[in-house]
Amino acid sequence: MTHKEKFNIAFQHRGFSLIEVLVALLVLSIGLLGLAALQTTSLQYNTGSYFRTQATFLAYDIIDRMRANTAAVVDSDNNGYDQPTTTNVIPPVNCDTTNCTSAQLALYDVRKWYDRIVAVLPQDATTTPPTIQIDANRRVTIRINWQERDLTKRQDWVIQL
Repeated sequence: MTHKEKFNIAFQHRGFSLIEVLVALLVLSIGLLGLAALQTTSLQYNTGSYFRTQATFLAYDIIDRMRANTAAVVDSDNNGYDQPTTTNVIPPVNCDTTNCTSAQLALYDVRKWYDRIVAVLPQDATTTPPTIQIDANRRVTIRINWQERDLTKRQDWVIQL
């Protein structure tokens, strides 16, 4: 083998060809796109889980308020805890600074609870207002609704204690 033949063989086997680099870049970009999709899906599910946890905390909050004010639960006839929860609920007094009756405290608790729902849950959670239902056996059902981004239908989260 002559020196020229050795040089040609060595020259042909040096480095990567442009096609090899492009294939490697394509494989890498597909992998990065898959990783980005995985991160997006993970973020969606974590957000949904966060909202469900917050709704559970809010339901337990109003239940605890009702346990502290049982007179308004026993005497409930749509002027206490089981009234419609909307922005129209305006408590007559601020029960944090003044003494209130049990009915006034129920109005105040419901309003504070509704304000917390507006602050914590997605904006469409107040499209269908949250409800508190008390049956004849004093069983409480709390319903909070919102639309999760990855679902096509509205999710109803009902907590019954």
